[in-house]
Amino acid sequence: MYRLLTIVGAVLPAVLAQTFYGCYTEGSSSRALTGAQTVNYTSMTVEVCETYCTGLTFSIWGLEYGGECYCGNELSTGSFQSFSTDCTMSCGGNATETCGGPNRLSLYGSSTEAPAVTLDPHAAVNATEFLGCYTEGVGVRALSGAQAYSATGMTVEACGNYCLEAGYTIFGTEYSAECYCGNSIDTTSTLAASTDCSMACSGNSTELCGGPDRLSVYQWYDSSA
Repeated sequence: MYRLLTIVGAVLPAVLAQTFYGCYTEGSSSRALTGAQTVNYTSMTVEVCETYCTGLTFSIWGLEYGGECYCGNELSTGSFQSFSTDCTMSCGGNATETCGGPNRLSLYGSSTEAPAVTLDPHAAVNATEFLGCYTEGVGVRALSGAQAYSATGMTVEACGNYCLEAGYTIFGTEYSAECYCGNSIDTTSTLAASTDCSMACSGNSTELCGGPDRLSVYQWYDSSA
């Protein structure tokens, strides 16, 4: 019998003999799972996807956007575990189950061990520094790379790790629960008063996560350099 992983804050669907790995991103330049796929927005369930993929002898399967099912034996480069709140769409064939989200997969497999993750190359870094409280850009995001939201689990550390795994070295938290990533800050974004970034993080009330249209911005760096 396989072990069902417990992911804090995750919405765990009803499952059969399988392991739930969590909510995962798509790959950086391809689907996270490239073996086979089937789409049915009215009858898709976790069980339907499992039956389809295991019938084709694949060991990993993921559900996305309520009705999409993808299969494979390994994750593509750039696919990694995201915030559980990114996967909140109900399955088309069973509203009590969760079938991923936009560009996010509820990932399952036949092994009790989560699949290996291969991240995009990034600079060798091991520490972060606070750059300050920044405004959003004019007509654009200050940080225009990946982004995530977690109403209950956002922290400075969670945002930093999320952005680094996505291949970015600058990250910012905003409005308590939002996380934005980039490798540069837009030129129309400027330093703001530190008091503008005074909202507590949704996942840790002792940390500050920006404010309305204000980001607490950090940067990864190599402390040994």
